[in-house]
Amino acid sequence: MSINNDINRDLILKLLKLSKTSKKKCRFLLDKHENSLDTYIYQFDGLKFPQSFAYYLLSAIADVSLPFYGDSKKADFNIDGVSVDVKVGGSERLHKFKHYKMIDHVGKKNVFFKLLDECKNLDIKEKLIIPSVEYHCMLLLRLSNSYNIHDEDIFLEEYVNEATPSSNEVLEEYLNLELDEDQKNIVNLNNKTIEQRIEKAFSQINSIKNFFPIIESLRKKHMPYFTAPHETFQLPVLNSNEKILFSKSFVKRNLNLKKYNDLVIMNVGEDNMKGTINKGDLALIIKLKNKVKPKLNNGIYAVNLNDKIVIRRLYFSEFSKRTLVHIISDNKMYGGEQVLLENVNIFGEVVWKCNNFQDIQFLKHEGNEPDLFYNEDIEIPEFIKSKKIDKEIA
Repeated sequence: MSINNDINRDLILKLLKLSKTSKKKCRFLLDKHENSLDTYIYQFDGLKFPQSFAYYLLSAIADVSLPFYGDSKKADFNIDGVSVDVKVGGSERLHKFKHYKMIDHVGKKNVFFKLLDECKNLDIKEKLIIPSVEYHCMLLLRLSNSYNIHDEDIFLEEYVNEATPSSNEVLEEYLNLELDEDQKNIVNLNNKTIEQRIEKAFSQINSIKNFFPIIESLRKKHMPYFTAPHETFQLPVLNSNEKILFSKSFVKRNLNLKKYNDLVIMNVGEDNMKGTINKGDLALIIKLKNKVKPKLNNGIYAVNLNDKIVIRRLYFSEFSKRTLVHIISDNKMYGGEQVLLENVNIFGEVVWKCNNFQDIQFLKHEGNEPDLFYNEDIEIPEFIKSKKIDKEIA
């Protein structure tokens, strides 16, 4: 056997030992890799594990090692605060299975990261953590066109469906069964097998859902240049204490921007730019911070006129010793003016506008709901932070 095979075997066996679980219990949550665990332990000699196997293995280890996730090894689960037994039949029960609450205790998640830290001498970062993060990013990209991309609850459910579609198929098949008496008698003969399949499906779904914030925190550490489709940032509204959530992927994809701190949104309150930007529209502005402005191109800018930020079209005429700025309103009812560049207080450049909130489904007001997508309090082991990070660009 090769050196890689020895390290790979020792790594998985150590994870099982630290999580105080058996191969049998781990297989229960390995989804499509259920029958491959022994092969990866005793025969695999690659430099790193395949992405999907790494993802489901770490998800399973997290689940079986941390009791705060709920006891997914029994056929008795806590759903919406009610203890229920897994049994066949009833669409209402299927609804409950799909909307169970995620148990979230940051302090106990740190136990999982300490477990990873115990395996750093076995190259766990390169062999398991990076491949699992790569698989997670692939799942996120598959959901790029989802209409619910910024509805956290629905998006998380879609993510789980993408990660373990077979589990959802099992729940759809058995929990919605409407059987007559003869059929029930037949099903009861195999009821144990059916309930085992339901239990396994539910356990897999529960495992992936609770693994999501963990793998998200690892993604942000290992792939900081990857912009996930569901990520947002707080965007301030000019002349207001209000902040709204704005899509990072939209900004990066359409505006080619990497810094979000220089952006501000403005509610347009005048009709000087009517036909281009109307009263009531929203304008997205990149602030120009430098007092000495770089060479600017003709375009639409936010300008400070008489201590008020307004939007105007600017044309720049360069001469040998000076630059003249033509300040123009697209609405012909208003006149323009010409001033020297040094006498113009340019606040920023307008890069995007919208005339209706319904046009931009990625935009929504900030709420007080907890953020299920990432928790800054999660501790990441130092060995993960310290090594050089490769740039990953979506």
